[in-house]
Amino acid sequence: MSDHAVRTVELRRDFGTVRALDGLSLDVSKGTILTLLGPNGAGKTTLLRILMGLIEPTGGQAFVLGEPARSQPAGVAGRVAYVGDRCEPPTWATPALLEGVQAGASRSFDKALFREFCKRRSISPTRPYGAMSKGQRRWVLTSLALASRPELILLDEPADGLDPAARKALYDALRDHVNECEATAIVTTHIIADVERIADEVAIIDAGRVILHGPLEDLRDRVRQVEMSGGISSPELVDLASVLGGTRLGEMSILWIRRNGVSDEELLGRLGPDATIRHVGLETLYLAIAEHRPAALAESGKGLE
Repeated sequence: MSDHAVRTVELRRDFGTVRALDGLSLDVSKGTILTLLGPNGAGKTTLLRILMGLIEPTGGQAFVLGEPARSQPAGVAGRVAYVGDRCEPPTWATPALLEGVQAGASRSFDKALFREFCKRRSISPTRPYGAMSKGQRRWVLTSLALASRPELILLDEPADGLDPAARKALYDALRDHVNECEATAIVTTHIIADVERIADEVAIIDAGRVILHGPLEDLRDRVRQVEMSGGISSPELVDLASVLGGTRLGEMSILWIRRNGVSDEELLGRLGPDATIRHVGLETLYLAIAEHRPAALAESGKGLE
């Protein structure tokens, strides 16, 4: 039995002349929360919709809980939940009505838990969906998904429109679900603080490709910013680190790297005393990769695993 809740192999998806996914390969281990980072149009939502079986890939393969994503048996489909902007109920639907529909669709649906979620945000069971704020709508949809006790939950910007307290409560509920049910979650977000709060693993996607994927703690421990007057050539680091991106500020060269099992002292020994090595926060890392990754890597589409 596979240890992966999700696996994609060279996944491609075209919309006319636009390629949304371009050879995307990704493995997501069971029992983890993976956050997907990437600019608008990177392919995050398209990936989730393929995993949910809502659209077909143009090429490659996608597997969910060991089964092909597009042709999941009913028993597998019932163990997966999805929250996205394009799958919203009618504006006249109330939480009470949605509760009944979800209970009929999912044997594991916990009515009491859903009601408790709504109560936390003072959402009346008779309030029409169309009369709710954007944040309330996201809360209700995510609550429906979590109360279904899925083995895999796919969340596309679930905290969009929520205030900081509500975002924290939502992600705390997600973490509790993953821990208690040994479930897996894939979450897209643009809020770096949310990633650092909930993520076990992070994948950065751009132009339909995985640019970087790894455990959050591993990225914090191994990624560095290297600064040096003049130029820094990648061959100087080839056996010690993977170059994630680079730029120049006046006479200063800056590289963002991931160490390959070596210490900062070993890197300084190779680069010389004029080099400076700094720790890098997740936001800096994301911007470095999204905006300054090497041209050869951007053109090849090869991810940095």
